[in-house]
Amino acid sequence: MTAEPIIDGVGLNLTDMVPGNIDQLPGILNWYREIGCSHVELTARRLDFVVGGRLNVARTETVAAIVAEAGLVPVLHANHAINLMHPVDADLHEAAAAASIAACERLGAGSMVLHPGVLPRDLHVAEGEVRRKLERDRLRRLGDLAGKAGVRLAMENLIGGPETPWVAYSADPVMLATQLDAVAHDHVGACLDFGHGWLSSHAMGFDYLAALETLSPFVWHLHLHDNFGRRGNAGDPGDDVTLRLGDMHAPMFMGSIPWAELLPKMRFRPRTFGGIELNGRFRTEAATVVSTAYAIAAHVNSGAELVNPYRDAFK
Repeated sequence: MTAEPIIDGVGLNLTDMVPGNIDQLPGILNWYREIGCSHVELTARRLDFVVGGRLNVARTETVAAIVAEAGLVPVLHANHAINLMHPVDADLHEAAAAASIAACERLGAGSMVLHPGVLPRDLHVAEGEVRRKLERDRLRRLGDLAGKAGVRLAMENLIGGPETPWVAYSADPVMLATQLDAVAHDHVGACLDFGHGWLSSHAMGFDYLAALETLSPFVWHLHLHDNFGRRGNAGDPGDDVTLRLGDMHAPMFMGSIPWAELLPKMRFRPRTFGGIELNGRFRTEAATVVSTAYAIAAHVNSGAELVNPYRDAFK
């Protein structure tokens, strides 16, 4: 019997799509297929699957038909602003997450990324544990919905640092692992964002390799990209690239993430999706990045050689 692959499928997200302009979608998806993608990560905030906490049925079915015509397997990144710990509107945010799961069922998307809760710093200090418990209750309810829809929820590690006015507990991958362990639901796991972890480890002072190793047994969705671990911005994205600043979403191996040291430590769940979040300014590198993602998958799945396509590119 052939063992299940650890990383099963590779695909880009919709960085380049103008929000709401689904006329662009067929061309984007056909190009993704041509450069080797098996999947696509649909970006909910560009597609308006959820309006006012309710499922936009017509839009969802239109997109489902476009994705099927392109021959790609969809996964979904739910709206970035959904916050199950929201101080005022947590019920609305949970409704939006539930509607997103319903969208997944209609799309045929088996994985959905969801952002863990964030709190204003003062509320985090005063009520952080209480709010995380409430989030766990909401995640169990959403996990039940996801189970019925055949969807795996993937909670993403966010970016954090001591200077941020809002606190994302998930910026520490160990805290996210602790939360998921407490949720203890078969349909609630993790999305590992390698770039977010690299930035947060430098800002917060944790051990990147050890922290990601702790989270990895919960992981079944990946966000592959790179940066230099330097928080901040220069006021223009092009200057950020020049000065190695921020969440660049650069091609893997173009930044300073220690991929060769990190990947052998990962213990992802079977059939983890290899999602790529590539900044649109690196669009010309997309085919190379997709090939690199497949090489990472082969390295994790079978120990194949890990190749750095940019080893001699920068002097």
